[in-house]
Amino acid sequence: MKRLLFLFLLSLYLNHSTKAISSLIRKTLRTEEKIQIFDKIERKTSPGQGYEVHIVNKLPINSTFPLNIHCASKDDDLGNHTLNLNDDFNWHFKMNYGLSTMFFCRFKWGSKDQAHEVFNKHIAFYCEGYNEKADGNICLWSIKEDGFWISNEIPPRLWTQIYQ
Repeated sequence: MKRLLFLFLLSLYLNHSTKAISSLIRKTLRTEEKIQIFDKIERKTSPGQGYEVHIVNKLPINSTFPLNIHCASKDDDLGNHTLNLNDDFNWHFKMNYGLSTMFFCRFKWGSKDQAHEVFNKHIAFYCEGYNEKADGNICLWSIKEDGFWISNEIPPRLWTQIYQ
């Protein structure tokens, strides 16, 4: 019984240490460096794992332009959407068996026009974590004037800038 208790406490400690280390890595490294390191870290990402992606317009309040987006994957076209301030466009899906599920969005705001991947096996790392849902993880994207930020919880406690 003491051995079981010891092993349980050890596993809790190791789990907490891993989360603390990954949080530190998220805050201090450039995106390219993160992808290289995250490839070596054991992730929860597995075939059939559920995910929700949320795209939220957090552009300036005085903006005269809405955020126009068009999101798609190889298999699914999610269409064009106009997001006013604080609007949330979201969808859910499961990771495929080859771990190659990828969604991208094209973002237009006034004269600015960019396309970025909003989900792939590398970005999945940012989405895993504190979601209490039995079958899912959250990819919460906040689109701001200074870039594209991601969090893995609603409401967010930690943001990581992925794109500028």
